Amino acid sequence: MRSVCILKNKKTITMTLIKEKENKLITVEELFNMELEEGYFYELLNGHIVKKQAPSPPHQKAVVKITTLIENFITERDLGDCYTSPIDVFFDKYNNTQPDILFIKKERLFIVTKDGIQGQPDLIVEVLSPSTYRTDRIAKMKAYCQFGVSEYWIVDPIYKAVEVYSLENSVYTMTSNAVETGEVVSKVLEEFKVDIEKIFIYGGRSGNF
Repeated sequence: MRSVCILKNKKTITMTLIKEKENKLITVEELFNMELEEGYFYELLNGHIVKKQAPSPPHQKAVVKITTLIENFITERDLGDCYTSPIDVFFDKYNNTQPDILFIKKERLFIVTKDGIQGQPDLIVEVLSPSTYRTDRIAKMKAYCQFGVSEYWIVDPIYKAVEVYSLENSVYTMTSNAVETGEVVSKVLEEFKVDIEKIFIYGGRSGNF
């Protein structure tokens, strides 16, 4: 097992950061009042704007498959609610992300408002893309750890891998992982298991487009 809040990236990919001024941190309110380039998604991490491109078909297919599995599991057991991006999660005035998938326990659904999620979800899943690799593995992982997200899944469509991190003593510990074959299990959703081969099948075939 590994205890981490930040993981070293496998390869260097530039994360696009937009700064209004060199040393000025942007707030959520300021972000929402900005005139930003259309056709992109924008998140706020530690006061810096992260500009994201539209996701790829393999990314979206993985999101759909995982969401379906989680939704079926929690609906049968009345455990809470599952949401997919784009939906705003507000951690504080300098941190606002749009996770690919998130789950909130039934007893904590009061954090769901008409404007978004006000506080940390119980489980977050981020599916990697080349343009978000560094953000998801480093910046977001650190933020989710800091703000107390109990479980964080990193899904890699290129390497056909899934890593599950659980928050233990204020750090993330990898508690389950699989590459190409095998199952991953959740601690937040007890008895929830995913055969990862089912995640990475596109149009009846396994592999990337």
